[in-house]
Amino acid sequence: MSDIIVIVGSVTSATRLARRINNQSVSGAQVISTPVGLRSHSGCSYSVKTSLKNEHIVRNNLNGLNIKGIFIEKRDGNERSYYDIS
Repeated sequence: MSDIIVIVGSVTSATRLARRINNQSVSGAQVISTPVGLRSHSGCSYSVKTSLKNEHIVRNNLNGLNIKGIFIEKRDGNERSYYDIS
């Protein structure tokens, strides 16, 4: 199972991006704490998580937001791995 994690610069940016995705997608998005495995990439504690199916919606809604990185999160049981697709 795969999701997209978008690391943003603030909780305000995270909320705006999640709202934009939720307005355009059936599967939606949520504001989360940045996973520990990604904190070294940004230092920010807020991210937006959404389905990989929404990648085009995410990329179309980044304007005006402070984005620190876009990652694919792949889960295999309890193990998670992250791949930079910024």
